[in-house]
This record gives sequence, C-alpha cells and structure tokens, in this order.
Amino acid sequence: MKGKGGEKRPPRAFSPSLAGSCLRYATMELLRFGRNLDEASRAVMQEGGRRHRRFQAELLQSDDLIGIEQVVKDDALGVSGRMDAVRWFHGQPEVVEFKTVDGERFEWIRQHGPLVSHFAQLALYLELTAYERGVLVVENRSSDERTEFVISRDERWGAWLAERIRTAAAAAREHRLPQREVSVRCLTCDRWQRCFADSSARDAAVREHPGWEPTPALPGDPGAEMVIAERGRIS
Repeated sequence: MKGKGGEKRPPRAFSPSLAGSCLRYATMELLRFGRNLDEASRAVMQEGGRRHRRFQAELLQSDDLIGIEQVVKDDALGVSGRMDAVRWFHGQPEVVEFKTVDGERFEWIRQHGPLVSHFAQLALYLELTAYERGVLVVENRSSDERTEFVISRDERWGAWLAERIRTAAAAAREHRLPQREVSVRCLTCDRWQRCFADSSARDAAVREHPGWEPTPALPGDPGAEMVIAERGRIS
C-alpha cells in the first residue's frame, strides 16, 4: 500500500491475532489491505468488544490479577500486541485470552476443542513471554455460556509460529502475496475477493480443498486433532 505521497508504506507489525490466519491473509494485513466488512460483521465485532470489556471488568475484581491489556512485543520477529489479561496461578503468571463466538460454533468448540486461530494466538503469547500456562475463555454470544481450555507452552508451536511470522513478514517487505491456503475459512474471509475472481470460483475451490493445510504443517497434538476436527465443519 502507498502513502499520501505515493511512496510505499512500511509493513505493519505482526499482530498476535494473525497467528492462526492463513499466510496470505496475514500478509495482506501487514500490507494494510482493506477488508470487506458488511453491517452484520461490524455488529458482531461491536458486540464482541462489549463482551470483552465486560469480561475484563470481571477480572479487575479478582485478587490474583496482574493486569489487563498487557503489552507484548518481539522486535526480532516484528510482533506487537496486547494480551487480554495476565493473572497469578499458584505463584506463576498465567495468560488469559477471551473470545466470543456464535451458538453453533460454541457447541462445536465444546465438543472438539478450541479453534486453531484461537489456540495459535494464545500459544504465541506464551512463546513471547516464556510463561508456561495460558487459559482460553470462549463465550457463547447467544447464551452467555463459557467454556475454558488450559494451554501449556509448547516449543513445537513456538517454532511453527516463528516460521509463519517470518514468512509473512518477508512477503510483506517484498510487497508480494504468498500462495493461497484454501479451506472452508475462505467462505467467511473478509478478503476473499483478493484471492478469487468471484464467489463461484471460491466455492468450487473450497469444495475441492475444504481442509486447511498450512505451510509448514501444524505441529502434533493438539494441533493435528484440531485441524482434523475443523475439516468437518463447512458453513
């Protein structure tokens, strides 16, 4: 993307929320590509923000809270973001990440485990901070129900994430887009028009290749189990 004077603007820092995205999407975000958000999507984002603030207000009442919106950076990797919260757990810091989803996805997560996108973001926080434990809290926007997953730091995920981040950053510096990673995710992507001529071409590609197969492949358990489970959900 170009600035006001026509010069190319430097890529953005890599946000931890991109950790579980496809490489092409992550690179587009680094290059400041626009997003195609409809009113329904904007409403969901606003509702998610409201619930996020409510959750953090709850945490502020806790005696074991270290802080909310904790800054996390890695200049070598070019990562910058904020963790939802950090609290004490048996004398050790624990990262808390909060997500909201619709009712159908909530039931899927409760049965099969966290989405890769959610898991990867928390895994990145653990890698950047060297904390050993994190908790992913997922809330159902339809019923206010919550489910939690405890995640431990895993060097396999750390290596996978670092390679993905470096690949996206290199592509952004060269102002090119990586190869597509087609999957059911394309159906709900807010930048799918950058990858397909039209929705028919997108849908045909997804039918042919519904499962996400990132480069490099996801690490072993629990990642392998999660990606297999995601393949069964096409919506």
